[in-house]
Amino acid sequence: MTLTLALSYRQLLFLVATAFLFLSSCSKKSLDPEVEEDKTILPQEYEIERLTYFLADDDKIDTVKIKGTIEEFTNPGNTLLEVQHVTTFKDLVKTSFFEINMEEDELPLDLNITEFKVNVPAIYYEDGTFSYYSEPFAISNSEQREQYKNNSTFTLDLSVPARSKLILAKSIDRHDIICSFKLIIRNSTTGEKYNVDGKWHGVLRYFNESFSVDEEMLNKK
Repeated sequence: MTLTLALSYRQLLFLVATAFLFLSSCSKKSLDPEVEEDKTILPQEYEIERLTYFLADDDKIDTVKIKGTIEEFTNPGNTLLEVQHVTTFKDLVKTSFFEINMEEDELPLDLNITEFKVNVPAIYYEDGTFSYYSEPFAISNSEQREQYKNNSTFTLDLSVPARSKLILAKSIDRHDIICSFKLIIRNSTTGEKYNVDGKWHGVLRYFNESFSVDEEMLNKK
């Protein structure tokens, strides 16, 4: 009788120990964060590390003369007419277009470079450097157009002779450019870098405003 009780007691301890180990194993699997860590996909974030513009041998800057609107000032009277006229250049646009030398599948699928807005050239200097336009443009392979920020106004003192009219013509020069660029995009999550290069096409700047005045006599009635 005593032997039977001893065997039952040992069996009971064995069952309790087995149950404890089983529950401990289950608890560890559910609480251990390393079990699911390898399966977690972190969102990728990208940033521009460097963007450089430069003139290569096949690049160029063209000068285009833009004619402004014609304005007339008529004096049908018999005495000299003095006119102070304030004028400006309207309808000037700044354009930007990035020609990228790579295929779409060369970059990660979740990297959309058109989401980046960057500074674009405004003035080219003889030492090979650029100054940059005040407003950024997206890195897009479609031409973008924005109104050119030009706050210059010009005050002209005009003397219109009797029974005549003055015809005011104005023009301004524009620099169009094709230049090269090199762009480095960095994955801020992994540190991996991607090199993008190509050509930037756009309006560089407007300059050299000029005015001319012609006189015509009015027809006598």
